[in-house]
Amino acid sequence: MRRRSLLALPGLIATPALAQGGWRPASPVRYVVPFPPGSSFDTVGRAVAEGAASLLGQNVVVENRPGAGTLVAVQAVKAMPADGQTVLMVANSFTVNQTLHQPRPYDAEADFEPLALLVYTPHVLVCHPSVASDFAGFLAKARAPGRGLSFGTNGQGTSQHMGLEHLKILAGLNAEHVPYRGVASMLVDLLAGRVDYSIGNLPDVLPGLRDGRLVALGIVNATRHAMLPEVPTCAELGFPQLLSDTWYGVVMPKGAAPVVREALSNAFLTSIRRPETQARLGAIGIDVLAQGPDALRDRIRSDTATYAQIVRTANLTAG
Repeated sequence: MRRRSLLALPGLIATPALAQGGWRPASPVRYVVPFPPGSSFDTVGRAVAEGAASLLGQNVVVENRPGAGTLVAVQAVKAMPADGQTVLMVANSFTVNQTLHQPRPYDAEADFEPLALLVYTPHVLVCHPSVASDFAGFLAKARAPGRGLSFGTNGQGTSQHMGLEHLKILAGLNAEHVPYRGVASMLVDLLAGRVDYSIGNLPDVLPGLRDGRLVALGIVNATRHAMLPEVPTCAELGFPQLLSDTWYGVVMPKGAAPVVREALSNAFLTSIRRPETQARLGAIGIDVLAQGPDALRDRIRSDTATYAQIVRTANLTAG
């Protein structure tokens, strides 16, 4: 169900950009988030929207539109006017779905303008304690013939799904994908042992790791993480090629005037750079990147190429 939340009132004092005659929205900005409330994705979106409202001189309204692995939201925003009144928060799935779904539902570069690359969080490979207590034990079970293991994800075509398919290819695992409609429902079944393992955003799996209901097998990061110093990186475990992380960015429909793109980009980047926002997100394992349109465009291009190869190799379909 669609859920809207009014997050902030416009600032009473114009920002320098507005005072100099820069573009400002004519009405509240719709900030579309393609996942349900309560996820780390949603947390970042609300933090950014909260700070951007006063900078834009208008309310910023977060609109949760989950469904079809983010396709519902992406296709809805694609059809919106490029007037700056609607923006879309995106993640890795934005680069996956244009290859996974046929006919191609959109072109990430031709149909959208990148505005900001906001944050990054590493993925942690986790399992139910009944499966294994370490990576070696997990690998032995996951390679064994027979029924095989099951892995849960927050949806077909998400970064978690693609990371687990990539690991399955690299490690030669015998495992079956079980997609869910979001992180919360997947975690319920993982914690209950109804699916065997998953790979998740650090903030999403951290509570289960801290109370022993989940086992951390490895982290996909350049180095060990300060929050999980005892957990080896997947490179240490022999899989340095593994691509599995989550980044969040903001885009808008293609064709906006440069002054509109600049105003929105600056507002979102300034908002995410606020010390209180960085501290709040850092405390749950989300690293602020706060990089501009070029960085987001580069990430979209590189991920599109890598994920397309995984889709082909694993013979994945949208079904």
